[in-house]
Amino acid sequence: MEAGNTGKRLYKIVQIALIFLLTAAVCGIVKENRGSGDAKNEGNSRNYGQNAAVPDKREKTNPPAVPSGEQLTACSELSLYSGLPYFIEEYSERYIDYKRKNPDLPYEKVITYVNIGLDYDFYENVHVVEDGHEITVLVNKYNKLDDDFTPELTQLDQSVCVPGRGPQYLRREACEAFVKMHSDAKKLGLNITAYGTYRSIKKQHEIWNNAVKSGRTVEEVDSLNARGGHSEHHTGLAVDVIINDYAVEQTEEFKWYSENAHKYGFIIRYPKGKEHITGYKYEPWHLRYVGPEIAKEVYEKGITYDEYYVQAIQPAKNKNIVNCNIKCNTYSGNHP
Repeated sequence: MEAGNTGKRLYKIVQIALIFLLTAAVCGIVKENRGSGDAKNEGNSRNYGQNAAVPDKREKTNPPAVPSGEQLTACSELSLYSGLPYFIEEYSERYIDYKRKNPDLPYEKVITYVNIGLDYDFYENVHVVEDGHEITVLVNKYNKLDDDFTPELTQLDQSVCVPGRGPQYLRREACEAFVKMHSDAKKLGLNITAYGTYRSIKKQHEIWNNAVKSGRTVEEVDSLNARGGHSEHHTGLAVDVIINDYAVEQTEEFKWYSENAHKYGFIIRYPKGKEHITGYKYEPWHLRYVGPEIAKEVYEKGITYDEYYVQAIQPAKNKNIVNCNIKCNTYSGNHP
């Protein structure tokens, strides 16, 4: 019995000894680290006035990048506009960069212009449109149609066309609206006729190439002629009226349709003073059919269709895509 108790006491003594040794070792390490830290701090304190660097033999790691005050200010300012329906979060850096280059522009315009693509040069960062057959399709210097795109067309009656210009074609909706506008203007003694309508992509390539070969600069040609795939005439929704010349502004017809075309669903697609947005010189003869409701909004706001599209149409499309994805994921996830 006594031998058994002696064994238990020895076991307990060994346990205590091990704990003591482990504690001593840990405390020694902590003290050593603490001492070296104190020494370093003391060295830093002594050398502070001399701007002397304290050697550090530990492996150096790059600290995380800290945004500058300017970046933080720009981000904070931009965040105030994140609630706009046309704000695209992944474009944030582009917004900030464009604002830096154009400090006098309000952020609403910065966001609109970047969404159009204006932070790139014309014909850079080009996208092929997927909705070419929709009335609301946006075709410009950043959005082109497929090379094999062909719309369904209706031939206009010769009575609503400029004599000698050959057969003219439009999409059915645009054709009906143009005939109605022509008819109503006729009652007022005005004659609004179609000078140019649908044009194939192949034909547009020829027009552009011939213009460049004539000796004009590419910049000059681009301000007047679209490149193949980038012309609204490919859609069957655009019509040049009366004559594609600035003399049209002197006609009574122009004075009337410039104030009434939107009632029939048409807008002056390339308005005066908007060349920096559209990339084209003012074309008072070029009408684009977008439907009466949208045409009314564009007309009343005094903006280009490019601006209207990214502010109103594109956000609605994106919202529909998100809602569709949510529904699709819900059904595929919950139903066998």
